[in-house]
Amino acid sequence: TAVSNGAKIAVDEINAKYDGFKVEYNPQDDEHDAEKSVNAYNTLKDWGMNVLLGTVTTAPCIAVSAETEADGMFEITPSASSTDVLTDAGNVFQVCFTDPNQGVASADYMAEKFADAKIGVIYKNDDAYSQGIRDTFVKECKAKDLKVVYEGTFNTSTETDFSVQLTAAKDAGATLVFLPMYYQPASIIFA
Repeated sequence: TAVSNGAKIAVDEINAKYDGFKVEYNPQDDEHDAEKSVNAYNTLKDWGMNVLLGTVTTAPCIAVSAETEADGMFEITPSASSTDVLTDAGNVFQVCFTDPNQGVASADYMAEKFADAKIGVIYKNDDAYSQGIRDTFVKECKAKDLKVVYEGTFNTSTETDFSVQLTAAKDAGATLVFLPMYYQPASIIFA
């Protein structure tokens, strides 16, 4: 919704500024589903799209990137963060930081601010975003002599109760918990 609203504002501003030049906007919702994202892409291609702004998340973006590469379509993703969304063809561009960047930056921050912490990591094992940040973070922790004492996972079907993971992190001696995930499950943990 935020990406769609932002794109709509940009289209309105461009159309207001340039007399005789009109950008058309046709938002499609891929519902964070790879198959639906390809269907949405094909709908837009049939509509006459010249540039694709999207997709928003990694898994759909990977699926659509294969299509845009084959079609020679310019694609820019505002927020898909895996390095896997980039193609060798050079037609896909990322605006946001990548998962590895986030993992490294998080480990750097903890090394600077919490060097003596015992870290528990809780991540979503069926999500490329969460997994990607976790992988780089854990690797960087080892390189920086940070102590990861617990790693716990969850998936889409178990993201409403984190008592098992939090208890296990506490039992392992964690004094700090790292949560490479979206705000929805993180907000449940903080509640």
